[in-house]
Amino acid sequence: MHWLAPKVDFFLFFAPLSPFMIVTAPTGHSIKTEVMLPASKSISNRLLIIRYLAGEQVDIKNLSEADDTKLLQNQLDIIRCNIGNADPVTIDCENAGTVCRFLTAMLSVTPGNWLITGSERMQQRPLGALVDALKLCGADISYLKKSGFPPLSVFGKKLQGGITLQVPGNISSQFISALMLIAPVLKGGLTIETTGKVVSEPYIKMTAQLMKECGAGVEYKSGIVEISTSPYSLAGKELSVEPDWSSAAFWYEIAALSKNAEIFFPGLSLNSIQGDAIAAKLFRDFGVLTVEKSGGLLIVKERGKLPSEISIDFTSCPDLAQAVAVTCAGLNIQTRLTGLSGLRIKETDRLSALTNELQKAGYKTEIKDGSELIISGDRIKTAVSNLYIQTYSDHRMAMAFAPLSIACGKIGINEDGVVSKSYPAFWSHLRNAGFVLSES
Repeated sequence: MHWLAPKVDFFLFFAPLSPFMIVTAPTGHSIKTEVMLPASKSISNRLLIIRYLAGEQVDIKNLSEADDTKLLQNQLDIIRCNIGNADPVTIDCENAGTVCRFLTAMLSVTPGNWLITGSERMQQRPLGALVDALKLCGADISYLKKSGFPPLSVFGKKLQGGITLQVPGNISSQFISALMLIAPVLKGGLTIETTGKVVSEPYIKMTAQLMKECGAGVEYKSGIVEISTSPYSLAGKELSVEPDWSSAAFWYEIAALSKNAEIFFPGLSLNSIQGDAIAAKLFRDFGVLTVEKSGGLLIVKERGKLPSEISIDFTSCPDLAQAVAVTCAGLNIQTRLTGLSGLRIKETDRLSALTNELQKAGYKTEIKDGSELIISGDRIKTAVSNLYIQTYSDHRMAMAFAPLSIACGKIGINEDGVVSKSYPAFWSHLRNAGFVLSES
């Protein structure tokens, strides 16, 4: 096995030219705090699409304040004001993959002339499988630049359902969720058969559960989704969004890396429709105990022997991969993380980004077969001085590496504002927990 040598970049030893958030861990690495986690943007975004398709302006309690959710709300307002417009109406999804995929499906059934675009990175993220499936339902969609990628031209109209779509299971679950969400408004409903191994399956189950709660007839079993023509009905329903388990993972990471930790999450529950609730189980191996309390969950760092090596498959929970990878590195655990191919088409190529920044921090890493990350568990401590981490405009990179200040000392995080994509209060919550933050 050939390890990639850590890259010692010039800027490691000198103050960076652009501003960085400098993160210093609490004295003694002891943490006791209460964290009001942000609302789940995954649940929020699905409920916003359902509410639009239902045509009912009911209140959604605890709606996410993340950038992606605010963007979706803004674009839905634009859409409402331009239904049936003959002139092209631009819908800019910026760097939000979920927004782009959900709106591509939704606008295909919304009368009007729509131009769906996004950031430069968004235009590099594949959309072909979703477009192909929508076209089988009669959607009028064409590519404006590169085939298979945004920007798109969409002429919305009523679509015919009553068919069975075969969709590769190894593509983004957001494609499948996008098709599911519009299925109740298709004449004859829709059956979706996933082929091969299904990635991020808990997100498909989440979509099905939310649709059921909102009146749709949907069943998901053994990779097959069956949805009847049963319009959404929100009358008399109370819609509410859970705290975000994906965001909780970074606090589990903090607890795992700390000497002592007691962190309470009001409103968080193990009985969650979010697949990332598996974080409680994953971090048990790193000495973090989850205790159910009245009104929420408490996590506690327990002293004990850590595993010398670990192997985890992230096919079902890719959004936890960065927090777990940095935890394993910080604890010097020999690690093999698999099921990571989907990370390469996220906000950035997260697999390469993780490797680059862990190497910079002095950890030996290897990408294997394009979908595995190997961490040696043996840090080269002399490789780094004044560590500055690049986030690649990815919110989860910023939040995953900030806790590494516990293991590596003071760390600089660039583009610290990217956390607003999912967790706007992340830095203020770190301050409340005793971390010292300053600008370079």
